[in-house]
Amino acid sequence: MRVLGIDPGTVATGWGIVDESGHSLKYIAGGVIRARGSLASRLNVVYDGIRGILLEHHPACVGLEKTFVGENVQSAFRLGEARGVILLAAEMAGLRVVEYAPAEVKVAVTGQGRASKEQMQIMVSRLLGLTASVAADEADALGIAVCHLHSQRFRDKIAEAIPFTRRTARRSVGPLKVRRR
Repeated sequence: MRVLGIDPGTVATGWGIVDESGHSLKYIAGGVIRARGSLASRLNVVYDGIRGILLEHHPACVGLEKTFVGENVQSAFRLGEARGVILLAAEMAGLRVVEYAPAEVKVAVTGQGRASKEQMQIMVSRLLGLTASVAADEADALGIAVCHLHSQRFRDKIAEAIPFTRRTARRSVGPLKVRRR
């Protein structure tokens, strides 16, 4: 499965593509989309950049970092605007988007929810066998892709363990009856 991970931003949007074959992860491509100018201009650059990446690399789905509201609400608004154009690009390409909280990604990659940027960069490089240094925004995006692949593997194992759906369960045990008192 090929996943595009995205660390959104209106000035710097990190992106990274990771393939999983069996249990091995392979780095395909990554980088940072840098935008300048007015907000509308920057959002257009982010949209065009993501759209181009989707057309070039054909991922199966997109992993996207959730909005984190810290002390600066204005930053959260800007992040939301960047996420909006990314969601639009994915939707226009017909791709499913799965969102992950920053702490969830850090736990999946480093084992610690409060890992630093440097720790993320080191662990992403190790997991993907990269020898060159990776920019912080790109490392975060690659971490999102890795997190999605690990999470998907877990969801697949659960699906294997539960071989029936609600529909087949109803057929095997009959309809559920509700008693009223």
